[in-house]
Amino acid sequence: MFEILNNPMITPALIMLGFTIAFASAFYWPAVRFPRKGKVLNFYWSGFWAYLGIITATAGAQVTVSIVGMQVETFSNAVLNALTVTFVMFVVFAWCRLAFLGLHHVAVKATA
Repeated sequence: MFEILNNPMITPALIMLGFTIAFASAFYWPAVRFPRKGKVLNFYWSGFWAYLGIITATAGAQVTVSIVGMQVETFSNAVLNALTVTFVMFVVFAWCRLAFLGLHHVAVKATA
């Protein structure tokens, strides 16, 4: 543990960690600042930005730990691939669900 802290690459790693924290937290800002009125839409809106924040944090963590000299590429690439695939699935499911809710709402209004 102490040999990692005595590493000459600790300063660039801390700088990268700071940038990672700043960028990952910036993705949460739209979800908190601009909440949506409907519960379902707000869930998907917040989930979209949370996924982007998590993907950014994971990628930044991979680079930060790599700067120090640890071998993390295999595991972190697998995690990033899984997060990216689940993000796409989340967005597609959200789009389909919201589109069908909109069609249902239009159909109910047309019959009323």
